[in-house]
This record gives sequence, C-alpha cells and structure tokens, in this order.
Amino acid sequence: MISCRSPKPVQNENKTQTITITETLHDTVFKIAKDSSSYNALLECLNGKVILKNVIQAEPGRTLKSPRVRLDNNKLQVDCNLKEQELYAHWKSKQVKDVQEKTITITEFTNYLTFWQKVQIWLGRSLLLILLFLIGRFLYKTYRPEWFK
Repeated sequence: MISCRSPKPVQNENKTQTITITETLHDTVFKIAKDSSSYNALLECLNGKVILKNVIQAEPGRTLKSPRVRLDNNKLQVDCNLKEQELYAHWKSKQVKDVQEKTITITEFTNYLTFWQKVQIWLGRSLLLILLFLIGRFLYKTYRPEWFK
C-alpha cells in the first residue's frame, strides 16, 4: 500500500589504474677507425756518425700529428702521441605506461508493471478509501456521541 513502484536503476562505477614503469639499461662501444702517421727520411754516414740528410715525406694522420724525429749519437728516436679516448658509454631509459580503465555497470530491471497492473493498484487504493469511509460512517451511526445530538 505504501509503494509499489520499482526502484531506479543502480549505477556502479569501477576505476582501475595501472602504472607500468620499464627501465632499460643501454650500453655501446664506439669504434674509432685506425690512424697512422708516417715519416720517411734519408740517412747518411759522415765521419762515423749518422746524420739526417733529407726528409722525403712527413704525413700526419686524422688525429695523430706528424711524428717527431730526433737523431742523437747514432740513436734514432721517433715519438708519435695519441690522446686517450673514451670508447664506452651507457645510459638508462625509462618508459612510463599509464592505463586507466573505467567500467560503468547499469543495473536494468526487466519486470516493470503493465498498465493493467497499475490500474488494479489504483482501483484497490480507491476501494480501500471507500471501505474505510463506509466503516467510519457505520460506527458513527451506531455509536453516536451524546454531545452531538
């Protein structure tokens, strides 16, 4: 009698958030092409000592300079220097993947009242009110209060 109406659909909402962090360590080796420098000269012996007569060719390389040549007391010294180079490198890369899932569930009711069922409910309510009125009238006539006469 109080309420015969069906409830409203219920909405459920579920949220899921997934964060994936992938960290990768990279390394590499750099290759440096070979490099050379050359020095060609004519040597001559004079009074039992070796002397440099003529430089034929002195050629530097890509990173190497021309060699430095010294001749002291029949001793030949050739210096060719290359600076130290770093050939190894490594780094980290980080990838962040954020996935959000949102699920909305709506509950639907399939058993709704038909028009005829609604008419029967309203007729039942009106007949109940008429019945209460008739019972109240009957009680009033049989037990009429004396002060009202």
